[in-house]
Amino acid sequence: MQQRKLNQVRLIILISLFLKLSIHIIATCHSGYHGDELLHIEAGRHLSFGYMDFPPFIGFVSWIQNLFESDSIFIHHLFNYLNSLIITLLIGLITIKLGGGTVALLISQSAVIFSPGLAASQYLFLPTAFEQMFWLLTIYVLIEFSRTRNYKLLLIISTIAAIGFLNKYSIVFLLAGICISVLIIDREILSNKLSWVAVLIFLVIILPNLVWQLLHQFPIFHHMSELYKTQLDKQSIFTELFTTVISLNPLTFVLWIPLLAAPFLKRFKTVLLPLLTLSISFLLLILSKGKSYYFFPILLSIIPFGAVYVEHKVQSIRWIGFSYLSLLIAVGILILPFGVPILKIDDFTRIYNLKPNSDNKIPIVFENYYSTKNWNRILNSVKQTQNRLNINERKNCLVWGRHYSLAGGINLLGSKLQLPHAFSFHSSFYSWVPDFNKEITIIAISESNLEQEYWQQYFESVEEIDVIDNHFASDKNWYNYRVFLCKKIRYNSDELKRIFKDQIF
Repeated sequence: MQQRKLNQVRLIILISLFLKLSIHIIATCHSGYHGDELLHIEAGRHLSFGYMDFPPFIGFVSWIQNLFESDSIFIHHLFNYLNSLIITLLIGLITIKLGGGTVALLISQSAVIFSPGLAASQYLFLPTAFEQMFWLLTIYVLIEFSRTRNYKLLLIISTIAAIGFLNKYSIVFLLAGICISVLIIDREILSNKLSWVAVLIFLVIILPNLVWQLLHQFPIFHHMSELYKTQLDKQSIFTELFTTVISLNPLTFVLWIPLLAAPFLKRFKTVLLPLLTLSISFLLLILSKGKSYYFFPILLSIIPFGAVYVEHKVQSIRWIGFSYLSLLIAVGILILPFGVPILKIDDFTRIYNLKPNSDNKIPIVFENYYSTKNWNRILNSVKQTQNRLNINERKNCLVWGRHYSLAGGINLLGSKLQLPHAFSFHSSFYSWVPDFNKEITIIAISESNLEQEYWQQYFESVEEIDVIDNHFASDKNWYNYRVFLCKKIRYNSDELKRIFKDQIF
């Protein structure tokens, strides 16, 4: 009987891994690049212990993928495929470790696979994808520590958390949750010397990044300050939580129960430390007015607890559990295309009857759904502009992308057309601006809200060459892309860096 159950568990996990990978590959076939991905891919060309607006881990991963010297989205999603499989496997292993049976395993795996929010965040080549893996790994080992009291596991936790910190600083919410939980329910941990060795290991691993931040005057604080002023401070946490419920699949809200009632669930008494950690992290993030996707690592980590809880509650009436599972999958399949492009763009708009708005645009949030066509037109426009230049102008020509995604796209996708190197003063691209003098010729690309007058601040001669319509934009600033030919620049690269120093974000 035990062998039969083990075979069932293995089969469920293998099918889950197959489904997860299949969804990613199908989506890749229908997808182009998201603008933020282009920034992180470029970071791989500039290995560093830190970047202006994100830690160094994503740059290292990108550097590995860049070794293939390819602009294929399959290549630049290799680690996303691996990461998603690890996440799916960890969800299964945590469910089993918590005592979950077949029903709990089916629920937890389905909640991960059929969630548009989790699918989107794991699909895109962004730190948010890997953030979820590091949170899950930390919780997995913390569960094992809670059950065995093997203090050597704290050294593993500190190492995982440190690498997670080098991926995305938001893991400090998890670390704060652990520290507060230890002070509340398990102060004995503080008396063991290995606990402090673990702290030391954490600090040693993150030290190079802290030194980098210090040498660059802590740009992360400037970035977060701007983020709070322009976005976080103005948003409603209730709206963000509602968005979170919808984007994760509304049926998974049932699985949040252990998060909201951690101290009162006797079933999880032996693993109260990781459970309370997640609850406190959730509360801290609410108080910090986090965006909806900031909650994903916490809610992903709570899914196995919720699945085991639901299975326990319906064990005497199993048809309720299977009915819930069926609804969870059905709703997930219905809304999954809003997270990842498992449908072609034309099929997506037709099946879901998406209509143009008052500006004659069909607003789609994730630009990777439609970006390939736009980029082909942008690249051709830049190439035609380049062909207008004489020999000397071509030798001293660069592309200025006003937004980092525009510069990143030219550098990744433009090599096959032998386009000039692109730079930007936006975000981490600011650190990578090449030296140039006033003899330079610039092909400038900007979003729709920055017209000819914007570029005339920096050039004596500005000619608008092309306006490329973006039919699926969800933001007016991206309704089109504008291409300009700019000559007689007023400043050299050093002077422009001083001008843009306070405009990076």
